[in-house]
Amino acid sequence: MKFNNAEKEVIFLKAIKELIDNMVNYEVVKLLGDDPHSEVRFNSMTHLAYFNIILLDFLSCSDKKILGEQLSYLGTLQAICQSPNFNKNNSINNLTISREEFVMWLEKEVIVEKIWLPSIELETNLSIKRVEFIKICGNISKHNFTRLSGVVRELIEIFKRNGITLKDKEALLILDEFYESFHTDIFTYHSSAIVEFLNNIRWGIYEYLQPEFQQSIVYEGTEHPQMYHYTYPEKINDAFAKNCYWDLMNEVRSEPYMRKFEVTRYLKMRY
Repeated sequence: MKFNNAEKEVIFLKAIKELIDNMVNYEVVKLLGDDPHSEVRFNSMTHLAYFNIILLDFLSCSDKKILGEQLSYLGTLQAICQSPNFNKNNSINNLTISREEFVMWLEKEVIVEKIWLPSIELETNLSIKRVEFIKICGNISKHNFTRLSGVVRELIEIFKRNGITLKDKEALLILDEFYESFHTDIFTYHSSAIVEFLNNIRWGIYEYLQPEFQQSIVYEGTEHPQMYHYTYPEKINDAFAKNCYWDLMNEVRSEPYMRKFEVTRYLKMRY
């Protein structure tokens, strides 16, 4: 399928917004405390695993068969921020900042000290990017061990970077132990900050599209509830893109589910 830049933007903004809405809502998490010392907690361990799985999708790429090319959501969001089609009075600014902050945080390489892997009798410090262990844990949350050959190869490469040689069976043996350390412990610790980053991106999309929404919506008559329609931009011609535009405008009629909040700095200080 072929779409022009404006149509791709609308399609991806809808997809990104929906992915974030699936993660950042009160069915999955609860927001505790007051700014600047807020904290996010999951309603259950199942919700934590679900959040990690959807986050894995968010950090991955779109299907090539749908859009004609495989594009990462955060990479596409960067392209949108650099050449926005609906920017008015710099409404794109907060979305640009929130995306950049999240990407910088994800790409940071951290050192996790004294990881104990009893199945191979190894205690070690491990240098690893945050995005790496988040995606590994997302895959382990999502798939049975019989479908984790890609994760096994990735673990072998990460340990090799750290001067440790793992055999395939050793990498398979440590899957549960890695998950326990990096999902149950470290990912849980980081979850409040991650939800804040995602919520800021969601608010950035809302603020970016407000001028477009105000310009596009046309109210009909005076009866309540009042009927309305949207005026499509000239560049939005494809039927699917028009459908995405309509849905997107409807979804930015109201503010995001969760208010803006600031997580306590004590949940941002380790690894």
